Amino acid sequence: MSRRSLPRSRRFTRRERAPWREYFAVLVMLGLLFLAPALARAQGAGQDSLTLRWTAVGDDSLSGVAAAYDLRRSDSLITASNWSTATTLDGLPAPLASGTPQQVTVRGLTPGSTYYFAMRVRDDAGNWSGVSNVVRWAGALDEAPPAVPSGLVSEVLGNGLHLSWTPSSAPDLAGYSVYRANSAAGPYTRLNLDLITVAEYQDDALPLDGSSPWYQVTASDLSGNESARSAGVPGVPEAQSTASVSVWGIEPAYPNPSRASETVSIPVELVDAAAARVDIVDAAGHLVWRSANLQELVTGLSGHPEVKWEGKNDAGRAVAPGPYRAWLVAGDVRRSTRLVRVP
Repeated sequence: MSRRSLPRSRRFTRRERAPWREYFAVLVMLGLLFLAPALARAQGAGQDSLTLRWTAVGDDSLSGVAAAYDLRRSDSLITASNWSTATTLDGLPAPLASGTPQQVTVRGLTPGSTYYFAMRVRDDAGNWSGVSNVVRWAGALDEAPPAVPSGLVSEVLGNGLHLSWTPSSAPDLAGYSVYRANSAAGPYTRLNLDLITVAEYQDDALPLDGSSPWYQVTASDLSGNESARSAGVPGVPEAQSTASVSVWGIEPAYPNPSRASETVSIPVELVDAAAARVDIVDAAGHLVWRSANLQELVTGLSGHPEVKWEGKNDAGRAVAPGPYRAWLVAGDVRRSTRLVRVP
C-alpha cells in the first residue's frame, strides 16, 4: 500500500495554561504529520479502506507523551466551525513518545464517495490543538501535483522582504510553500510550517551573514501532492547586501543560556548607532522588547558596544523560558543571534 505525506497541524487553543505552552504549540506544528491514504481492495469490490499515518508529538514541547488524539471524518471540508459535526473515528492508538510513527486504518468506506479527514491532539492540561490541514480521499489516489507557481517577485518591505506570485488556479489547491537559500544554487530550506493560503509571504528572518537570499515557491493540493519549485528569484540586489556585510554585526550573546535573574549582554558592531536598534523576538517572531538609544552603549567584555537585556518585555514583565532571537536592525540591514532563557 502506498502512502503520502499530509499537512501539518496548527496551534493549540489557550485554556488557563502556563506561558511556555505558547512555544509548545509551535513545536507541535513541527510534529503532527499526516500521510495520505494507503489503498486496500476487498475481493475486487473497490477501494474501501485507507491508512492514515502521523508522527507523535510530545506533551511538553517535543518531550513526553501527548494525552489523546481525536480523528474525524466528514463528507465535506472540515474546519474549526464544523468540527463538532464531523464523525469521530474510534480505534485510535494511544499516543506514543514524541517522534514515534503511528497510524490507523479506516475501513468500510464507500467506493466512489469523497471523504475528508482531520485530527486534533490534546495535552495533559486539557489543551487541544487547532484543526490540522484536511486530507481528502475520493476512492482513488490523486498523484497529479498542481502546476508550478509563476510570477514570483520580491521587494523590500518594512524590516524584511515581501514575496508575491500569481495565484494558482488548481481547483483542489491546499496552499503554498516558500523555500529560501543563500545562493541561487541552493540548498533551499522550507520556511513555513503550515501551508500558506494566500499568494504572498513576508520574510522578516533574513540570513545572518548578510548575503542576498534566493526564493522558490511550490503549490500543494488537498491530496498532499506538491508541485515542482518555481524559478529562483533574489530577495535583494546582491551588491546592496554585500556592501553591508563587513560594517554591521551582532556577536553571540552572553550568558547564553541565561536564567531569569541574569542580564544578557548582546555585543554589536555599528556603523551609525543613531540609525540602528536591537529587537528581541520570541519563537513565533513576535516582538518582545526593543532597545533604547544605541548611541549610549558602553563597550563590554567582548570588546564591542553591548546592548543589555534584562529578560523582560516592553511592559517590564519577565519573559517565559524558551528560545528568543536578538535582531540588529538598521535600514535594510538585519543581523541576529539566538538567545535562550531558562528557569
